[in-house]
Amino acid sequence: MKKLVAGEVYMLSISVVLSTAVLYLPFIIASVALQDSWLAVILGTAVAIPFTLFALALSTRFPEKGLEEIIEELFGKYLGRLLAVVYALFFLYSSALIIRQLEEFIVLSLMPETPPLAIRILFVLILFMGVYEGTLAIVRTNVYVMPVGAFVIVAVIGLATTQMNFDNLTPAFTVGLEGILNGGFFTTAWLLQIPMVILIFFKFIEIAKLKPIVKTESVFVVILTGGALLLGALGTIASFGPRLTADILYPSFAMARIISIGGFLEHIEVTFVGVWIAAMFMAGTAYCFMSILMITWVLGFKDTKKISFPMAATLFYLPAAIATDLSSVIHQLRVFFPTLCVIFGGVLPFAFLALAVVMNKGISPKELSEMQKEQENKNPKDNFGAQDGDIAENPQNGDNGQNQEDGNNTEENDDEESQSDNDKDDSSKK
Repeated sequence: MKKLVAGEVYMLSISVVLSTAVLYLPFIIASVALQDSWLAVILGTAVAIPFTLFALALSTRFPEKGLEEIIEELFGKYLGRLLAVVYALFFLYSSALIIRQLEEFIVLSLMPETPPLAIRILFVLILFMGVYEGTLAIVRTNVYVMPVGAFVIVAVIGLATTQMNFDNLTPAFTVGLEGILNGGFFTTAWLLQIPMVILIFFKFIEIAKLKPIVKTESVFVVILTGGALLLGALGTIASFGPRLTADILYPSFAMARIISIGGFLEHIEVTFVGVWIAAMFMAGTAYCFMSILMITWVLGFKDTKKISFPMAATLFYLPAAIATDLSSVIHQLRVFFPTLCVIFGGVLPFAFLALAVVMNKGISPKELSEMQKEQENKNPKDNFGAQDGDIAENPQNGDNGQNQEDGNNTEENDDEESQSDNDKDDSSKK
């Protein structure tokens, strides 16, 4: 598989967070923090930054190794692979929950007469195509989806300002510290999806490209994503007020529907929904493929395509199993999903990093820098796009070898012709 760059991985993490948060998270936070939701988002973003740095430090300590390889090196073959299976189940659960959210939204808001199973079948078939093509197809497709999604979010909030009443944001600190902390917990949980994407996909980045700037970039990505969540919280509460935002199931979608400028710029929600569905496809595909990567490692397979179909096929049944109706979906998003994100995206990566430091596993930043210098000396030219483990070869080598072989064959043919002429001369003399 071709190598990636850090920016592509970071863009995928932004898509995963925003697509799963844009519809449901504003009303979840507003239900506990009311008009102080913006304070909760700022607090949650600040808490997510160090955990993202912990995950990045773990990835750079084991360059070109994925999470599954890291935990096996730390815990041994059997316990490490057991943890890999647990992570795989969580990733598969996340993918199924994304599909379930998509079904409920389409049935409730867009096509009430359409059976949810039909939506699931269509979505899973498209998802299977993504996971079958692998990492490069997923990440490179997201490079086009994420900027469009970010533009639409900013455009919707900007156009809806004519319908907003910013007095709804005051007074501040009315719900107390507990409400702000609860809202911050939800924000942190959603942002901790970023460390999980880093731990899975950073192994596809060349060591030479793991410069110190990736730390600054990771902090910027968390702040940027948290800023988008902050705009969503401010926009929905300013538009509908804290109480109504906490009661509306899809406040962001409702905010897009109220946009009306000059009587001609209306129905922006159509574009909003289209981009959101594309982003949800990216998030669901990414989670499913992350699960496939873990299971492939556990089973000892070298090709992820062998299990792409059976893993994707489970998503025909799993969404209905984890959430039978809308109330079950909301319960999953309020209780289980944020708790699991904090565990798998925050607590466990920090524990893995601490254990690696205590056991002196992996390499230090200084050793990583030395490896980068050695690699740059060996390969002065950028080999972006080379196959895994391959080094770009000088194309002239093959031509020189071929020319030398042709020269040897020519000399052999000349010797044979000379010998044949000598035999003819001897025969004529006789």
